[in-house]
Amino acid sequence: MIIRILCLSLFCITFASVASAQNDRILLEVGNSRFEMEDYSGAIEAYTLAIEINPELALAYNNRGMVKSRLDDHKGAIEDFDKAIETDPEFLPAYLNRAASWYSLGEYHNAIDDYTEAIELDPENEVAYYGRGLAHVQIKYFVGACEDLQKAVELGYEKAIELHEKHCK
Repeated sequence: MIIRILCLSLFCITFASVASAQNDRILLEVGNSRFEMEDYSGAIEAYTLAIEINPELALAYNNRGMVKSRLDDHKGAIEDFDKAIETDPEFLPAYLNRAASWYSLGEYHNAIDDYTEAIELDPENEVAYYGRGLAHVQIKYFVGACEDLQKAVELGYEKAIELHEKHCK
């Protein structure tokens, strides 16, 4: 059995690297804390250890992808979001996050595909409509952009109002 020690600020956690829901959840929380503290390498380390313990933990892949995205490693982030989706095909945050990474890379059609999948999973998700609307604007498909932005506005997403007014008069 391998014993690991993971330190976060003023305290350290000792755990065995065996499958344990308790250990993977503790590491997930450590990763979240480190992410909030902008200790991105520490967050990646914690999420990676959580994945080693529980390779089926979609949330750990997703959160590690978010860190990579924050570090502008969008390709690495997409790999993690892919793994989160492979692990749990109905994990909505991974579709939204992967779409945002695709958008950041200028891969607007891929972003649209992921936002569309997110809308299929949650037809009332205003962020997905807004994101897809933004991507439609980038490819100059204003009919689709206006439909999506209008839906985002109807769902109460205030960020969509200005963009809708700008492109959909």
